[in-house]
Amino acid sequence: MIPGVPRLFGFWPVVDEAAFEASIPQTLEEIEAERQFGLRWNGSFEDRMRPMIAPHATDTHTPETMTAIIDVARELGNGIHLHLAQGAGEAATVQRRWGQRPVAWVDSLGMFDVPVFGAHMSGADLELDPPLLAQRSYTYATCPLAGGANGGLQPYPEMLAAGVAVNIGIDTHTNDYLECLKLAVIKGQARHGAISSRGAVPSQSPTIHDAVLGATQVAADGLGRKDLGRIEVGAKADLVSVDVSGFLAGSGAMPPDPLVNLLYANGLHARAVMTDGSWQLYDGALQVADERRVVREGGRVAQQIWDQLRREGWLDS
Repeated sequence: MIPGVPRLFGFWPVVDEAAFEASIPQTLEEIEAERQFGLRWNGSFEDRMRPMIAPHATDTHTPETMTAIIDVARELGNGIHLHLAQGAGEAATVQRRWGQRPVAWVDSLGMFDVPVFGAHMSGADLELDPPLLAQRSYTYATCPLAGGANGGLQPYPEMLAAGVAVNIGIDTHTNDYLECLKLAVIKGQARHGAISSRGAVPSQSPTIHDAVLGATQVAADGLGRKDLGRIEVGAKADLVSVDVSGFLAGSGAMPPDPLVNLLYANGLHARAVMTDGSWQLYDGALQVADERRVVREGGRVAQQIWDQLRREGWLDS
């Protein structure tokens, strides 16, 4: 992410303009470093590694830095991912600086000439941005657990109604992707129910089918990867199986619409994971490492973090 986290929080989210201006030369250096990284690793590991470039957000960049990022994305051929119109503060800052809201501003710079994944969009202009993005090389990444389980309701229903390609992102405390899928549906339906009666902006209630499609084929298409996100001849042997008929998620029999039962499942219901024909998880057991060792070493690292937090007083209250 550019600017990198060690520098970012010196002038964001409440943007310190002097610090922001002073950051630009180092941001350009980071862009060149990412370019070199991308050129080194692009297409490596049997073409699994395709580095994208990631501006943090529109309010931490200038036309100069954003144009440099777009140039690198064109050179590498893998696109851009960023936080786009993630909140009202970002939208207001970009409008004040450049006279346009975030989506219109990056569109004027030519960002959508390359594939773009944009997260959150809680600060989007929902009358103007969705119709524009539906005509661009753009995939909206809604992150239902961003900021925690009680995070805000992102404009998933409005983007679906406008025909924007929608993927489900993580960006949160949990890496349980099944939880993210079902929370995207539940929170999306809650938002649709709250706004659909107003009628100002078209809205579509999301289904679990929308979420699964977004997690697989939509994401792959956004990356320009016809060999991912689908089960067919010529695609990579990347497969996940989930038990939707057993305890807690099911009823002992295969339901008429199995995908609906994902709304009752979580990551522990994943029974098998295959990548390029190799098992990562089989019959619920990790195949690529010793599970007990992974848990033991992870716990040791977590304990070191908790001990440091305790020493520094973070756990006193």
